Amino acid sequence: MAVNQDHPDYPAYHAKYRALWEDYYKLEKKETEKYPDWRGLDHPANEVLCPAYREVCRKAKKLQEEYSYLFQKNV
Repeated sequence: MAVNQDHPDYPAYHAKYRALWEDYYKLEKKETEKYPDWRGLDHPANEVLCPAYREVCRKAKKLQEEYSYLFQKNV
């Protein structure tokens, strides 16, 4: 799938999409900084980050559905 970046609604879509992920990355940074010496698997921050990641993915998918007319199949 390709997104039509020339469409007048693209900047609004892109800003909303980017804001979703920027918020998630801020949360990720905040949570991982709580455990600066953690070096193993199953990071303690995953308890907060896994649900937050699923939520941001759900919101991104909903946003893509809202702006579905911007997306086209590559032919």
